[in-house]
Amino acid sequence: MLSEDNATGKLSDERYMMLTEDYEQEQASLKQRNKELHNEIEAYITGGDRAEKFIEIVHRYTEIEELTTPMLNEFIDKIVVHEADKSSGQRMQKVEIYFNLIGDFTSAEMITYAPVKQQSIMTDEERLEIKRAKQREASRRFYARQREKRN
Repeated sequence: MLSEDNATGKLSDERYMMLTEDYEQEQASLKQRNKELHNEIEAYITGGDRAEKFIEIVHRYTEIEELTTPMLNEFIDKIVVHEADKSSGQRMQKVEIYFNLIGDFTSAEMITYAPVKQQSIMTDEERLEIKRAKQREASRRFYARQREKRN
């Protein structure tokens, strides 16, 4: 032991102080690392729980025919739309989607700038045609479900 070596004169006071100081620094460093590892384990466990809850939500919506507002609210926490960049000659815009329970799922390598298409202004007739097409599709699905219930 260091204290015995120092007491018997095998270790000088200066050397004893230096080794003791190194030991105390190592102990403090190990305590800090221990706390960090415990925090990482907690984060891993919590993250796993959140991921499992997210997977439960995904399983509920395996066969989506129509995307609804409640579905979006259950999946998405927020959407961040960044300012458009026109430096390349095309209008490019970065969009980040933050999912509930798992956060920003897109890694930095996956984020790309996509060109933004200019939307043409629809006429009233085009809007009416789209509305009619949606109504026909909704009616088709309704009658298909009715036939399934009868069979």
